[in-house]
Amino acid sequence: MHTFYIENIEKTTAFPESESKHAIKVLRLKNGDKVRLVNGKGLEAFAVIISDHPKHCEVSLIKQREEAKNPFKIAVAIAPTKNNDRIEWFLEKAIEIGLTDFIPIICKNSERKKFNEERWNKVTIAALKQSQRLWKTSIHAPVKLEEYLSQDLNGLKTIAYCGEFDKKQFSKVVNKKQNQLILIGPEGDFTPEETDLAFKKGFEPVSLGENRLRTETAGVVACTLMQFA
Repeated sequence: MHTFYIENIEKTTAFPESESKHAIKVLRLKNGDKVRLVNGKGLEAFAVIISDHPKHCEVSLIKQREEAKNPFKIAVAIAPTKNNDRIEWFLEKAIEIGLTDFIPIICKNSERKKFNEERWNKVTIAALKQSQRLWKTSIHAPVKLEEYLSQDLNGLKTIAYCGEFDKKQFSKVVNKKQNQLILIGPEGDFTPEETDLAFKKGFEPVSLGENRLRTETAGVVACTLMQFA
């Protein structure tokens, strides 16, 4: 059954033009076909197409259910890569795994400081539908690392860093019974000044393993450990 992202789900729901075109022109759905709807806020609904118009498809709800939101976050604050495709790959895979919050951070060594947030939102919605999740991942506005660290951040706070520190294995410190946040730097890593600031703010240095990982790979590994370790 095909899934569609609809922000406002009602007893009789009209699709936006983009979803209408996808449903009728691309998927060739017809009147009487059943579909699954999600709004990214915990609501899942099943409906039947009653108007198969390619610009304003309409469906009638059959049944629906709501899922409570997990009170704890799985958050990754990561410096977007120079290559857009790589950070989009991270975002897609991390959402499928269970990422709740994506925070793009701008660091001293960041090679990319302009971002296509609209594109990130499209990737997020596609991954939401693909993974059958009911809660849409929060895409935060890009923020300078120093500004982000000035906030009151609670829960487990960690930083993945390549420098020579007494680091714990990340898999040993993850805890799904509280908010979890990890900082992951750019290709050139965090500067010593940035790590010192993070340490002062209560972030614990951690290792994601013996191998040196790309930024986006580190993000996926971290998200996996926070979700399943």
